[in-house]
Formats: sequence, structure tokens, C-alpha cells
Amino acid sequence: MCLIRTTLIAFVLCLMAPAGARADIVLSPLRTVLTAETREGAFTISNPTRRILDGRVSWIDLSATAAGYEPAASEVRAGLSAAPYLSVSPAQFRLKPGERVTVTVKLRDGIAPPPGEKRSHLLIETGAARTLIRKASNGLQADIGAGVSAPVIVRGDGAASATIGETKLLRDSEGRLLLSAAITPHGSHSAYGRLKATFTPKDPRASTSGVLGVRENVAGYLDTEKRIVEIPLDRFSLGEGELTLLYEGAGEYEGRLFDKRSFDIAPPK
Repeated sequence: MCLIRTTLIAFVLCLMAPAGARADIVLSPLRTVLTAETREGAFTISNPTRRILDGRVSWIDLSATAAGYEPAASEVRAGLSAAPYLSVSPAQFRLKPGERVTVTVKLRDGIAPPPGEKRSHLLIETGAARTLIRKASNGLQADIGAGVSAPVIVRGDGAASATIGETKLLRDSEGRLLLSAAITPHGSHSAYGRLKATFTPKDPRASTSGVLGVRENVAGYLDTEKRIVEIPLDRFSLGEGELTLLYEGAGEYEGRLFDKRSFDIAPPK
């Protein structure tokens, strides 16, 4: 089954921040998709800190990996990057504590999205701020900078699908069950949605029935073979029954289902 969603998988990078110090930027939404019909998107940047933030906006190309992202190699950027198709405004901003600004991303005038999909990441960076860090009776100064990024996807003609595989029941460091699975994308567009684990016990009176865990913002990007996803189940054991794993769509794919897998769970010995 085929499904796609708009993902903004945002991450915060605190550069050279000592313990006890924070430099935060809040960026929303987490992801946006531009097409020939939807040529413009908007992000909101908020300043939750008690200091003035001077920031700049640019593009960065990141390759997807099984666990997240890494800087894109030069030889893959030409096939991956959406930046040549995009404009962004404003390129710089200043936010007082509690303020916010809207950053607009657009397809350039006269440019049509190419077939398939391109992706770049909107990068918001703030300049280092001189922050006082106290240690015992001495005052120390530390320069702290922060950045946040979110995928911007340019889509032309195409479709998406994805499958669930490599499903395993593991245990975390405290012995609780952890469900691990791989999302493998297919087609010419990336997939996006949520991975949901449910359990139907053989004994209808059992208390483990229903949703065991959900992992939101799960993207299957075409530049990596698979995405490994783990869902904490917060249980030490399951009784006899059926475990079902669903990769459901979200965003523009809300209500669609990429894939569904069910597994029989044997009674504990």
C-alpha cells in the first residue's frame, strides 16, 4: 500500500555548550513539501531564552542514514539537493526573548519541480552568545551557539510506498521489551508517517490488549536503503496472542497505510 507524509525531522545542535548551559531555538513545523500546486511554505522560529538571538538562515544538504542524517558527500549533492530550486526569506533575523519570526520558503519563479523528489534542509543558526557559567566562587565565560534544521522537500511527478521488515523483539538496559523494525522505501517519493505496535491477546481478559507503543515522524527517504525504528513497549513480557505492526501515513498521507505485519506470540515458558 502506498503512503507519504510531510516530515520535518528537526534537530538541535548545541555547539560547545558546557553542562548546565542551554541555547535553544524552537522551529516548527518539522518538515514541509513543495510541489507545482503548493509552491510556498512557512516556518516559525521562536526564542524561548532570556537573551537576544541574532540568527541567519541558509541551506544544508544531509544524506539520510538508517539512524538519522549525515553531511551529504559532494558526489551525491547534485542528485539530492533541492536548494537550487528554492528561495528563502528573510536570510537574517533578530529575536528578543519570547519573540518569533516567520521564514518563508518558495519554489523559484518559473521553476517547475523535477520528476521524483529533491531534499535540502533549512538551517537556522544563531551566533555565539557570551554566557556566564559559575563554578564555585569563580565566574567563567562560555561562547554558546545553536542551530536547528528541518527538511524541505521538492516533489514532481511520482508516488511513494514502503514496507516493514527486519522486525525484532529486543530488551532495553532495564529488561523492558523494545520492538525494532526497518522501514524500506520504494517508488520515487519518500514515505512518512507513524509506526504503531498493537497487541491482541488470545485471552480477551488480558490487560495487554490495545496499542503498545507509537513512534511518530518516521520518514523513509530514498537516499538510504532503510530506516531503523525502535518502539519502547514499556513491558517486561507479553502473553500469548498476536502482535501487529503498522506503518500509517501522516500529514498529506493521513488515513493511508503503507504496510502492516502481524506476528504470533507464543505463550511464555
